[in-house]
Amino acid sequence: MRDEVNARLDQLLPDSDHHPASLHEAMRYSLLGSGKRVRPLLCVLVSEAADGAGRSFALDAGCAVEMVHTASLILDDLPCMDDAGMRRGRPTTHREFGQATSILASVGLLNRAFGVISEQHDIAPAIRSRALEVLSEAVGSNGMIAGQEIDLHERRKYDHATPIESVNWLKTGVLFVASAHIGALAADLRPEIIGSVNDFARHVGLAFQTADDLIDRMGDAQSIGKDVGQDADIPTLASISGTQSARLSCEDNLRQAHNALNESGLHPAGLTALVDSIFGASLGSGA
Repeated sequence: MRDEVNARLDQLLPDSDHHPASLHEAMRYSLLGSGKRVRPLLCVLVSEAADGAGRSFALDAGCAVEMVHTASLILDDLPCMDDAGMRRGRPTTHREFGQATSILASVGLLNRAFGVISEQHDIAPAIRSRALEVLSEAVGSNGMIAGQEIDLHERRKYDHATPIESVNWLKTGVLFVASAHIGALAADLRPEIIGSVNDFARHVGLAFQTADDLIDRMGDAQSIGKDVGQDADIPTLASISGTQSARLSCEDNLRQAHNALNESGLHPAGLTALVDSIFGASLGSGA
């Protein structure tokens, strides 16, 4: 399915020679580099768990969320933020295209994301409108953007786990939930099922960020394809509570995700396989 997502992402962006070529080349470089594609996969797999209802919309909407995610990575990597040199196994966008074009590429991807969803006319207008609302809420000043601002200017003051988990939720969890929520909207699921789906995605997102913090603390840049040690002087669950406690937090979130998925009543195989592929079968199964 990742190949399907990658092919659709390619189709949804302007060609690299489309004027201005430097901008569109930067957008494509950032988006089409190797990536896990967790967010679009999550969106599509929620639809598939509901017997494939609304799958076409879920695929394109999931690609839109991936555009938002990539736009955020471009900004995160800038010298004024994390000053990263490597992303997805190659130089970060600003190292390749310069800071100005990188910022414009980020804005271009963010704008294109909302355009992709707006262009979907094979879905009920109310569902399309609600999907746009969900994504806007996740990205905005009460969501992902807020998480980055807090991460840059407040996080260093934190000395216990609770506010760190709140930042993890804003930086990572909100887009996981938005992806799953939009997939559930595409399938026209009942509100109580959407609630369980969102709980599942929230716990997976929190586990994902905790695992990412552990990788930053102990991983190898060449093997994972991005800079490590970026958070060496920033409080994380791993640095505040220790790596063992952070692992236990990750496992607990995955158990709660597994329970929420069971409560949803959806076919769990695809979503469980996705979690297993990210964290390993022993964690993804909720064991």
